[in-house]
Amino acid sequence: MRRRVSALLSSLAVLAGVAAAAPPASALDPGKGYTGICTGADALTGVTVVVDFQELDGNGGVAAPTITRCSPNASPGTQRNGVQALQDAGIAVAGTAQWGLGFLCRLENRPSATESIPITTSPGYHEGCVRTPPGTAYWSYWNADGAGTTWTYSSYGAMNRNVVPGGFEGWSFSLNKSASTNPAPRVTPHNPAVNAGNPTVSLSADDLDRTITLGQSTTLTWTSTHASALTASAVSPATGGGAWSGPLAVPGGTKTITPTAKGVYTYTIQATGTGTVYSTATLTVQ
Repeated sequence: MRRRVSALLSSLAVLAGVAAAAPPASALDPGKGYTGICTGADALTGVTVVVDFQELDGNGGVAAPTITRCSPNASPGTQRNGVQALQDAGIAVAGTAQWGLGFLCRLENRPSATESIPITTSPGYHEGCVRTPPGTAYWSYWNADGAGTTWTYSSYGAMNRNVVPGGFEGWSFSLNKSASTNPAPRVTPHNPAVNAGNPTVSLSADDLDRTITLGQSTTLTWTSTHASALTASAVSPATGGGAWSGPLAVPGGTKTITPTAKGVYTYTIQATGTGTVYSTATLTVQ
């Protein structure tokens, strides 16, 4: 079932008092990323970002052609979340005053604060980026592993989902749609460099800002494709981060973690199939 960002609902207490959204910019940063899907050395380490403005294109006479842009990973092998992937691609992002970058309300300054969004129930609506955007006018979040041609709607927010190297991150503006009719980005998410039989894996900590207080628990969530076995292979530092070892459910699942000491912990998952790949998630315990 397509949920708008279910992780937000479980993170209200964590985000209380978050800082106001970063000011939006209106043009791609030419110093970051490049146009088109990731190629060369970036093909299997970067991620391709697609931003489809849908009905916003031409709204108020402002052209907004679909953006397809490579987001290189400056440190291949290290984790990045969906917001970092946008920023590394040179795409301007803005969050809400209520949630910060936990809920994005503008990409490349669209919808701007001055444009009228033709919501059926509120034709003159303007997005102020104060609270969560309405379910009838928001940026829906999608992903794909690059091996196929189909997008998957993400039930997790971009701040607490790690991107899949070689894959695609998609953003599509949903206007007057329902949970079952949100439009996927109109770009085929296929990366020719990705072998369809190779395993992929992604590990994420479910707390929106990946920070908890000592005594609290959190949930680690993993997804995979083409993996014959998944293993909780390591946590660093080795003590204090809670129990994380042994075989895990294929293709995906969750595990509750209860750290026993303050610190910054990195959890690693291993996926084995036609080759072996890894993913990490970081959690701060205060």
